[in-house]
Amino acid sequence: MPLQEIYYIAEMVVGLAVIISIVFVAIELRQNTRMMRKSTADQRRQHFNWVYETTVTDNDVRAFQLRIDSDWDQLNENERYRAWALGMRTIRSLLDELAAYFDGQLSVDEWNVLSFNLEFLASRPNVQLAYDFVKTSYSERVQKYWEALDNSPKAIITKSVQAS
Repeated sequence: MPLQEIYYIAEMVVGLAVIISIVFVAIELRQNTRMMRKSTADQRRQHFNWVYETTVTDNDVRAFQLRIDSDWDQLNENERYRAWALGMRTIRSLLDELAAYFDGQLSVDEWNVLSFNLEFLASRPNVQLAYDFVKTSYSERVQKYWEALDNSPKAIITKSVQAS
């Protein structure tokens, strides 16, 4: 077999190896995207489970949550700081997910859950206060979406009853 034929065969083998590598990288990237989505969704669920479980099991937290909605103007500086910290814990994960949605990294089902949570929490004064603090660290697209939500003061329980 002449050397030129061996060269052509080797060239085809290398070309095939490159194509296989590209396919492998594409499959791995797709799996990583799914894992990232699942991880983000798991973090969201874990956060909201913590909030709801704490609200159910801790009378002080439950009373404080209700006061945030009903007596925001009467909260003292210490209570507002506490409410702001709770809002920060909530808003960061939601805005991170919203940015991921705009990057095309969320499924339709995940978007439905996220959009409900965003609408649900947009009217909370402590979340609005936290948003004002973190908004510059998010893209203009995320800011426009959040600021277009209805953030008029409503009781959170009233809003959840209307949704069901």
